[in-house]
Amino acid sequence: MSTPIGHSLVGLTLARRLGVRSPFGMAATIAAASLPDADIIVGMLVHGDPWRFHRKRTHTLGFAMTVGALAGVTGVVSAGSVEGERDLIADALVGAALVGSHVALDAMWFPYISPKLLPKHGAHAKKVAGVSALNWLLDAVVYGAFAWCAWPRERPDRAA
Repeated sequence: MSTPIGHSLVGLTLARRLGVRSPFGMAATIAAASLPDADIIVGMLVHGDPWRFHRKRTHTLGFAMTVGALAGVTGVVSAGSVEGERDLIADALVGAALVGSHVALDAMWFPYISPKLLPKHGAHAKKVAGVSALNWLLDAVVYGAFAWCAWPRERPDRAA
């Protein structure tokens, strides 16, 4: 399971690889890559329990394809073309891939430091908060390294 940091880094890298260039499009990729976790906010608002709906309908391939394709077709996330014209099918696929990356990352095994491994005496709450921070840091390092390696770079032989 990934944190919002991991989802954002992978989403940004994937979007850049798939041709998203505009600053608005890059910002929208962060929202698209984290969109399935909106169920946490809905659960909190509707039931007062953030985990009530989490990983149910919003963490499915159907949701990712539908919402991602809509984001691409509406131009929220669009891959630029050389001619400057939009390709709606390509944009729909880019959007679906971005939202789908969330589902894929959550399905992958990821090292997780469990609070259950810690002794339950004294300042247990502080230790649990520290474990959570360690997991976020671990997520940022792992997916940050992935983003750094996968981020497209201009090649000297292609520079104009």
